[in-house]
Amino acid sequence: MFKMITYVFSGLLSILKGLGITWNNMFRKAVTLQYPLQKPVMTERFRGLVDLIPEKCIACSQCVKICPTAALDLTSAVNPETKKKSPCTFVFNGELCCFCGLCQEVCPTSAIFLNNIYEAAYYKHEDMLKIDLLKVDKYAHLAPKKACPCSKTSETRK
Repeated sequence: MFKMITYVFSGLLSILKGLGITWNNMFRKAVTLQYPLQKPVMTERFRGLVDLIPEKCIACSQCVKICPTAALDLTSAVNPETKKKSPCTFVFNGELCCFCGLCQEVCPTSAIFLNNIYEAAYYKHEDMLKIDLLKVDKYAHLAPKKACPCSKTSETRK
């Protein structure tokens, strides 16, 4: 009989605890987003896809050398008039990237950075393998409503 009373008492106590938690959370602000319509704002330290400001790139290849997964490929040429090195092709393999941010840290001109795009879905697997970082609209299909981050200056990125 005593065992039955303790079961009933502990059951009522657990129900009251649950109702107390429900009561406390009932009047708080909702934290749920209606995802396709409302998108979360990424923090400043979020690491998305690799992006490039082509005008700032000096083709030093430090990002290619430090990449642990060899996700970057750069070919460069020297302009005969200005005697400056500039990138001819800059290809990013999104499948290999581990989003470590080492390429961003080592870049002396802050030309390469990790943007805030987190919806990286492609229709074809081949599209993810060779992303041309020199194109301005390389991620236009992933973030069509946002302006391209490579058109901004480094002051607005930081």
